Amino acid sequence: MSIVSSVRVVRTDAPSFSLGRAVALLAGTVVVGIEKAMTRAELARSRNQLAQLDERLLRDIGIDRATARYEATKPFWS
Repeated sequence: MSIVSSVRVVRTDAPSFSLGRAVALLAGTVVVGIEKAMTRAELARSRNQLAQLDERLLRDIGIDRATARYEATKPFWS
């Protein structure tokens, strides 16, 4: 019996590293981060516009100046 014929290959069920999966995971993370940043920027713009509304427009949407000022001064992450 030769040495080569007595060697056994053991296969494990552990997942192997896949460059494609790693790139897809990284790309997905980047996309989610960009979406969150865009959402926060839009929220900041909306709050800035709310601060610019006059009393008549604030009445039309059902809030008073104090509520508008409170919302407009919130940080972008809240």
